[in-house]
Amino acid sequence: MKKSIKQAQWGIAVIAALTLSACDDFNPMSQKGEFYYSNPTTNNISFKVDDKSYEVLPGQRDIIKLSSGKHKLENSQGDIFSFMVFDNNNGGIINPDNHVYYTLSEAYAVEGKADRFKPATYEVVINGHELEMAVRSANATVIDANIFKCDYPLGEAFPDSITVNDRKSIGNIQSKCFDKPELVQYIATEYDENISPSTADEATQDTVNMPFNYDLPIADFANPKLQAKAEELLALLKPLQDTNDTDIHEKLNKQAHQLMMELVDIHANSASSSGVAENEKYNDFVSKIGELRGYGIWGR
Repeated sequence: MKKSIKQAQWGIAVIAALTLSACDDFNPMSQKGEFYYSNPTTNNISFKVDDKSYEVLPGQRDIIKLSSGKHKLENSQGDIFSFMVFDNNNGGIINPDNHVYYTLSEAYAVEGKADRFKPATYEVVINGHELEMAVRSANATVIDANIFKCDYPLGEAFPDSITVNDRKSIGNIQSKCFDKPELVQYIATEYDENISPSTADEATQDTVNMPFNYDLPIADFANPKLQAKAEELLALLKPLQDTNDTDIHEKLNKQAHQLMMELVDIHANSASSSGVAENEKYNDFVSKIGELRGYGIWGR
């Protein structure tokens, strides 16, 4: 599979975030309260959001605007998913039937600098094809754009080039959201790779490498100081699970940041004597805490 490098050029228009990181928190194309949906199937699909009905034709895409607060999504089978939209949201994807959606990252670089940009790659299976690409996949009922980041949403194409106004910037990593038919077509066009299914069975062989889990992690550290600090963090974040306060992140962030710094210091002072298993538990705990703090949507 060929590597795709697109063009970046200097200018006065700022179309890209001025960063080399694919995981930067600044997402200029994100839209607060805007939730995309699509129908990647060959049949009509229907669902309700807050008791308003939607009928979606095959290949159709659109946007639902949701305010911060509690919402309810009901699929055609009557299954209900309740979720909270916080003020720190960047929208997302409404996915009532749990189809797999994708975000793919591409490198944009000025001439001669393409080797400086290598988006992180992940293992993913699409239509039975085992791939390693800069692709994240998710099938959550509501896919959170705070985590599942897309500079370009469903149905909007990657630009052929981007313009940056910082002479020190030589490029960028940009990402785009796809439903499966859109991604299969893009890979065929841009990578000259056919990942269409050969059989009906292959069409269902897809993997998810970005699950959404709203459960708090378990703190189980041998170091009593580390354990105590981890428990403080968990107690601070526990209200996120059932609060009606849409601005709770703003109120918790300063204290959560301080506790995280203290947790890091405690671990740094004992890491060399903690052993591999303890260090792995610590890394998993910190990663999960960071993820939970970043969510703009919580399933209830």
